[in-house]
Amino acid sequence: MTEAIPAVLMRGGTSKGVFLHARDIPLAGPQRDALLLGLLGSPDPMQIDGLGGTTSSTSKVMIVEPGPGPVISYWFGQVGISDPTVDWSSNCGNLTAAVAAFAVDEGLVPATEPLTRVLLLNGNTGVRVEAEVHVRAGRARTTGEQWIAGVPWPGSPITTNYLDPGGSVTGRLFPTGNPIDTVDVGGGPVDLSIVDVASAYVFARASSLGVVAGARSVAELNSDRGLLAGLERLRGEAARLMGVVDASADAASQSPAVPRIVLIAPGTDPAVAELDVVAVSMGAVHRALPGTAAVCLAAAAQLPGTIPNLCRTSSGDHLVLRHPLGTVDVRAEVRLRPQPRVVSAGVVRTARRLMSGLAYPRS
Repeated sequence: MTEAIPAVLMRGGTSKGVFLHARDIPLAGPQRDALLLGLLGSPDPMQIDGLGGTTSSTSKVMIVEPGPGPVISYWFGQVGISDPTVDWSSNCGNLTAAVAAFAVDEGLVPATEPLTRVLLLNGNTGVRVEAEVHVRAGRARTTGEQWIAGVPWPGSPITTNYLDPGGSVTGRLFPTGNPIDTVDVGGGPVDLSIVDVASAYVFARASSLGVVAGARSVAELNSDRGLLAGLERLRGEAARLMGVVDASADAASQSPAVPRIVLIAPGTDPAVAELDVVAVSMGAVHRALPGTAAVCLAAAAQLPGTIPNLCRTSSGDHLVLRHPLGTVDVRAEVRLRPQPRVVSAGVVRTARRLMSGLAYPRS
């Protein structure tokens, strides 16, 4: 029998993943990746022989360890489903909230009632995140009145605030140096904005890809093979422009999670949300919105000349976004002089421990 590994399964926002202590697994490298693929049951579209959940939102791992100093370090792995890949180049905003709760429950930080502040360091990007976790009886609270679109029950709010998150992945707020680039991958020119805040995202007008927010369900969009192929070609060309890959065709295998794509449109109901968004992750339309996408959008919407900025109808640090499952509120502090800089960006999530015990990776 394969050696058992202590593991925790947690939901964070609209994502779910397996949480592991760094001390219990091999060091970063091929051996660690192989173990995680075996743990989640990849490659297999059903992940039937592992703990993966068959979507990009549920095929995730978090590796956590204390230090340096009072900081909790963590590494996010986006585990391929049909492909034997583990992408360590980005971060998961939804599961970042769960890392803070995990740190409290595992005794990695002193639990202080009623609120514990946890300073996190994302090892993938080097970005620090301040998190606030409500605590009762020495553990992270899970009950409360905070609703998250895409989660059927309310929970206790966990506030995550990303500090100086510009250039997290590429070292540049605008990885290409431009607020807008124009590409043509067949079908005519498409304007896009590539922005790196908390993670790197490509923003394009939904109308330029023939997508009308809310007109088709996520399942219907994901059954449109022509649309998905076109989005991947667009993503590949953006990856090439960023310097992430040498050739756009290499993006699917060499950089499946960076960048991700978000399609933008002015809100169909401004009283509900200022922008309508459709996100794409790991080759499929996302059922909700990645947390880092919300954070990146909050900043991008304040950067003059970007597509999110041109699509919004107001100004200010607060932004409401509507995705296929509901809305999300985000804020960002952006300074434009002497050079554009994102001071911080934050979002509120909920998280809950689902199980803990021993996991048995496939050998």
